[in-house]
Order: sequence, then C-alpha cells, then structure tokens
Amino acid sequence: MKTNAQFILIAVALFFMQPAFAQTPDVKASSQLKSLLKLKGHWESPGATLQADGKRYSFTYYADFESIADNTGLSMHEWCDIPDMGKLNGANLIGVDAQDGKVHWFTVDNMGTTHEHIGEFADDKHFSMVNNSMHDGKSYVETVSLEFDGADRMKLKVLSTLDGKEASVITGDFLRKQGKGQHN
Repeated sequence: MKTNAQFILIAVALFFMQPAFAQTPDVKASSQLKSLLKLKGHWESPGATLQADGKRYSFTYYADFESIADNTGLSMHEWCDIPDMGKLNGANLIGVDAQDGKVHWFTVDNMGTTHEHIGEFADDKHFSMVNNSMHDGKSYVETVSLEFDGADRMKLKVLSTLDGKEASVITGDFLRKQGKGQHN
C-alpha cells in the first residue's frame, strides 16, 4: 500500500511539473520562426556574382528550403557551378533557439565550410546573420544579409573578411520558382 501511495504522489508531482520541463519559445523566437519559414521553396538566382582576389565570377545559384521537425525549422540544400572555381554543394540546418530567440544556421559544404551563423530578422523584410571564426590563425567574419521584396523575391549579400580585409562578396537576386530544383 505504501508503494502505491508513493507511486501516486510521484505521478501527481510529475503531472504538475510537466510545464516546467517543456521548452516554450518566447514571443521573439516565435516571430523569428514565422519569418524564417517564409523561405520554404525553391529559389534561383541566375545572375549571382562572386568577387574575390580581384576577379568577378557570374553563375546561377540555387537553394531548396524544406520544413523539418514538425515545421519548427528548415533544411536547405544549395548548389551552383562557379566558373574556374568548381561546383558548390552545401547542406544547411536552420532553426530558432528558444532560449536566445535567434536563428542558428549550420552550414556544411564540399568546399571546406563547416560553421554556424547566428542572426535574426530585424523586421519581415530584413534578415542578417554572422559567423565569426578563425582561418589560418586570422579572424574570419562572414555576414549574410537577405532583403525580401514580396513573397517571391529576395536579395542576398554575403560579405567575408579575413583579418579585417574584404576577402569576398557574393550577391544574388533570387526568385522563388515552382517545384524543386535539380541538385548537382
């Protein structure tokens, strides 16, 4: 009988403690997630550019965003073929941290990139995120900015600096397309 009473007390205590264990996102995190999910779909930028080492490269940049984890985040596959540099094939996992209310964007690609960006939507049209890391013992900062023009257009700018000096700039005007892209 004593064991049954202890079991009932533990069950009742756990029932009332359940909300304390649940991770409930705050208003800022919910707002960030709502804005983030607007990226779902297939995007193309036929006139993307990369400027690096005094050279300018033009290419078509593709990105497919799909919702994951019961619509609480995104996966993104990106790809392009940059003349004289090769094919980029990247995987990204994107979500909002309920604790800090910020977007955390993890990137891995075939060109040696493995890092995290942290950022947020300033409003429903402007998003920016930053990666701070080290490359060959030098400070590397990559700032990614997205500016939305309606539901199906966005401008991308990726500015990378190495030891405080501009290393590269990627720009692209993306359009949302129907369907899914053909991954390289």
